[in-house]
Amino acid sequence: MLTVTSKALQQLSSLLLERAGLKITPDGYHSLRLALSTRMPVVGIVNAEEYVKLLRSAEDELRALLPLVTVGHTEFFRDPKQFRALESRILPDALWKARRENRRISIWSAGCATGEEPYSLAMVLAEQGALPIEVDLWATDLNLAAVEAAKQGRFSARRVAGMHGDRRTRFFRPVEDGYEIVSSLKDYVRFDGQNLAVPVFEKVKPESLDLILCRNVIIYFDLPTIRALMDRFLAALRPGALLLLGYSESLFKVYDRFEMVEMEGAFVYRRPVKPLAPRTSIGLGNTKGQSTSALLPSTRALKTTLDTSSKVSPGGPAPRKTVEVPARASEASQVANPASEPPRKSLEASAVGVDAGRSRGGEMPAWSLMLAPGERLNAAVRMIERGDFVSAVATVEQLLTDEPGHLDALLTLGNIYSLSGRVVDARDAFAQAINREPLCVEARVFGGLAELQAGELAEARAELGKALFLEPSLAIGHYLMAQVHERLKDHEAARRHYRNAISQLRFPQRQLAGHYPELPDSAESISRAARYALAALEEGPL
Repeated sequence: MLTVTSKALQQLSSLLLERAGLKITPDGYHSLRLALSTRMPVVGIVNAEEYVKLLRSAEDELRALLPLVTVGHTEFFRDPKQFRALESRILPDALWKARRENRRISIWSAGCATGEEPYSLAMVLAEQGALPIEVDLWATDLNLAAVEAAKQGRFSARRVAGMHGDRRTRFFRPVEDGYEIVSSLKDYVRFDGQNLAVPVFEKVKPESLDLILCRNVIIYFDLPTIRALMDRFLAALRPGALLLLGYSESLFKVYDRFEMVEMEGAFVYRRPVKPLAPRTSIGLGNTKGQSTSALLPSTRALKTTLDTSSKVSPGGPAPRKTVEVPARASEASQVANPASEPPRKSLEASAVGVDAGRSRGGEMPAWSLMLAPGERLNAAVRMIERGDFVSAVATVEQLLTDEPGHLDALLTLGNIYSLSGRVVDARDAFAQAINREPLCVEARVFGGLAELQAGELAEARAELGKALFLEPSLAIGHYLMAQVHERLKDHEAARRHYRNAISQLRFPQRQLAGHYPELPDSAESISRAARYALAALEEGPL
């Protein structure tokens, strides 16, 4: 029998804060218990305090625990814009089509945590007159303890507090420790365990689903896993059916076989209606025995943009310029240190006063309000590249007013603040990003870069250390950590991290969300900058 004491939960909470920057308050200890009940049997430990001791020396096990811990970060009707689209367009259309074709509407809530998402969907379907026999709503999660909790359908009063009164009355019944989903609503949902990273979905038929929700899940996956998963999702959806990702998740420069469409202010991905081009094995239940090599991304999908073209792709950040490294290694420290001083143009812009954005050249152009969020961010990125930080701030701040959860915009705004000397505002922006996505690596990377920019080296080292714990193969993280150690005059540590930056490039490197001007982002530019900086250290002062 597993033993989980309050002391063990406090110790685990402290360890997560120290290593990953993940803050778990006592209100969130239920998520720690769920995570422990899943991982402790795997390693054969029944005492939670002993397991926490193991975690202090076994970083791989701590990383395996992290995604399970964050299962507690969920809520009913999460992301109002998406649920507005689900209520007004997506579910009514899918239900009408299913009835016309004399079949059930088929939905997969992939990564359902403790059940808030699928129960929210069930409430909307019930309100629209769908009967349980008309609905096949499959809810799955890797965490089997969370799945069992979801089946129980019991939630604290605090977690139900934001529910509309009519819904709480209709779909919940009071119990001793909070509320429980009524049995008639439970009839809409079937819960199951499912690892999304496996190469084959045995229980999913090709072209059988009307809708997949996989929200705030793929942020924990590497690029090959995401692309393989998208292949399987694409094959599982009916032509014209939809995929909903988390608000901060994007397939920009990751996967291009879905169409991105806007519905009621929410952006969703649609499987094209036209027949798909043939592709090697997809990984559904009818493809047993296939090689997992077939699940790797195509050459086109893996191709990294290395040029400095002015083209901007809708739905994501503009390509960034690469750093040109000089011929003499002794000059490398200037070029290979993006945080040594702000770019000249940004200093000129900050001299005008970023706070004066709207009144002194930073007024949001009216045309930009008509663009999709990704295109508006692209416009802001072009302003940054021109050195017009005043207008860029105005544009991104307005975007965040309209789209408060836009992670790319929040990270980009934090970077602009940092480059303009507004360190406190930058810290606040990155804290907001972490509050929204507790394991956001980019917020740690850019937060560390902001502290480095401000000369706060201890804080920079701490933030970058958390980023590298979360993603050890992140080459740019090692590169920036080397910059910190070089400033601290710890040249041996700097050399080690420069070498790590180069060696980690053997792994696929994902593009970071957010935008920081002139930061090396391609394998080629990171390698070149790290090699020249390392050579300069080896060479020593001239």
